[in-house]
Amino acid sequence: MIDTRKIVSRLRTIESLAVIPRVASTNLVARRIVNECVDNELSLPQAMIIAREQFAGRGRNQRSWSSPAGKGIYATTMLTRPAAEMPLVPLQMAVVIATFLRENFAIQAEIKWPNDVLAGGKKIAGILIEARVQEGRGYMLIGTGINVEPVKDDSRPNATSIREAAGREVGDLDDITRRFIEHVDAALSESFSRDDVLANWRSLTVHREGDPISCVLGDRTVAGTWNGVDEHGRALLKSGSSVTPISAGDIILGIDQEKQP
Repeated sequence: MIDTRKIVSRLRTIESLAVIPRVASTNLVARRIVNECVDNELSLPQAMIIAREQFAGRGRNQRSWSSPAGKGIYATTMLTRPAAEMPLVPLQMAVVIATFLRENFAIQAEIKWPNDVLAGGKKIAGILIEARVQEGRGYMLIGTGINVEPVKDDSRPNATSIREAAGREVGDLDDITRRFIEHVDAALSESFSRDDVLANWRSLTVHREGDPISCVLGDRTVAGTWNGVDEHGRALLKSGSSVTPISAGDIILGIDQEKQP
């Protein structure tokens, strides 16, 4: 069992912590809180909501995120940031989650743009960020899903979990969740540095210069090669002599990358 008061007492950024047995979506709960605070000119609490189970969890583009009871960490962190920092928060959070897996479980986690976290080429964690901007401040909801235990689900053939990727005993879900909370809090307590975020993301990405990729943009797909990310965190897709910055979309890895172990 997680003692929320005890954990919060030693955190530096997260001021409030709630653990809910079952909920439709932690982002949905957090969204209501943010809207209430913004609409009534109240300060947004720097808080984290964790659910043991979600029955309507969502990823990017309204895709469902499987969140069965006792199998993962399903969390939303509420955070206020200057609006100018917001474009790099997805990359920053991907780095936070990848380093959490590396430092705690020796999992060689890598990042697929912008913020899918992979282990052995399979998805182990995902991040969905929503925000409201008002008077130069971004009120952010950082939804995070991490697979902890294996789930037998034919709809997720390219998914893995901490226990599978680590290949050893990793502790129970409560212990892993406590470590997750403390890791995220420590990372968010550090001063924001655009250069550091970009450097760390680039050091952990699965993408390599010249790799063949395609990007799904709404109802069309653009193909080319990977040309890195720019200072705003946008993916750069090179096609011939032109380079196109991509700020939203789904990156599909090339055939050669998909065959890598």
